[in-house]
Amino acid sequence: KGDVAGKNTTACRSGYELGEKLVEGKGLLSGMQADLQVGKALINGSDAVSLGAMAAGCNFVTAYPMSPATGVLSFFAKHAEKAGAAVEQVEDELAAINMAVGASYTGARPLVTTSGGGFALMGEGLSLAGVMETPVVVHLSQRPGPATGMATRTEQADLELALYSGHGEFPRAIYAPGSIESAFPLTQEAFRVALKYQTPAIVLTDQYFVNSFYNVRPDDLFFSEPPSPVRETGEGYRRYEETASGCSPFGVPGWGSGIVGADSHEHDEVGHVYENFKLRKRMQEKRMRKLEGMREEALAPKLYGAEEFTDLVLCWGSTIPIFKEALTFLDLNQTALLAFEQVWPLHSSVDALLKRARRIVAAEGNSTAQFARLLRAYTGVAATDTVLKYNGLQFSVEEAARRLSEVFSGIGGRS
Repeated sequence: KGDVAGKNTTACRSGYELGEKLVEGKGLLSGMQADLQVGKALINGSDAVSLGAMAAGCNFVTAYPMSPATGVLSFFAKHAEKAGAAVEQVEDELAAINMAVGASYTGARPLVTTSGGGFALMGEGLSLAGVMETPVVVHLSQRPGPATGMATRTEQADLELALYSGHGEFPRAIYAPGSIESAFPLTQEAFRVALKYQTPAIVLTDQYFVNSFYNVRPDDLFFSEPPSPVRETGEGYRRYEETASGCSPFGVPGWGSGIVGADSHEHDEVGHVYENFKLRKRMQEKRMRKLEGMREEALAPKLYGAEEFTDLVLCWGSTIPIFKEALTFLDLNQTALLAFEQVWPLHSSVDALLKRARRIVAAEGNSTAQFARLLRAYTGVAATDTVLKYNGLQFSVEEAARRLSEVFSGIGGRS
């Protein structure tokens, strides 16, 4: 109304007139200098995850739209024909995970994309994938909870949800990319591990990450070998054949003469349902043996800073580049950053690295230091200090530097 409407109209007219003077976008606003990123592409975190999935051969995407994870669904929907992928917006998250499990059973390479509230509904479907030994990849983009929380803000509070969701015990792998460049190969790795070990894999991002744009050079993106294809089945094929690694030959219905069994109940090697206590023990141990191979192939955390450190800052996911840069502003010659982009299973080097440190500072975007708690549970090494943020906003580099400085000077740094 009034003066506001007039100012808006003037601004709109000025923009229109300026646009008429620019030819094919080659003009520059006065006072601004060109910073041409020749040979680079401008993409965000959603794009990077989507492209990584495409590079891994993903050909089925299903989701119920939920911020901030919908960008992956939208990207695939836009490029579905070119990617050779079927994209389905379903009625709810239960349908999303169950359709993905069913598609995987028939030989597809599915991706489900959701946020915390949606993933909470997928627990039973994830458990189904565990007992069926069916590969499925879930992109879980975090936002503040509980419940609806803050739908368009960021947090790192769903790590334990990703780790423990689904009743019963079954293997899973969890990746948390810290940069646009790493999201591309990490999503490929999630598909590779899911297919090789026939188990769920989760790509854990957050609102800050998926909505952040960066320039990347396509030639610098790492392409891994596509996951091994499924095998043709023959007479006597046993879908859940016991092996030393726990990984059975992976066949699909209709390709070969074998019967490809599947069931949500405990089953024998063929897939027939039996309530047999000795069989139950054998099959559970078979499934859990996969974790041994998954640990051997786990990605090691990256160490930045002093090689001979006494103080260690722990980061995972989207906080990594922020705290990495923050440390460059501080005169801390004996401090290093340990950056985790795979948070489960943990690499074998983690235990020794943590035990070398005199002081460990866990920097996380949640209120309870969930990753520090995970490390303590599986290594016995506890963080001595925490730098936590959980108001819906990401750390800034300046804030991270200030709060680390406060910790190392003995003032504090938690709030």
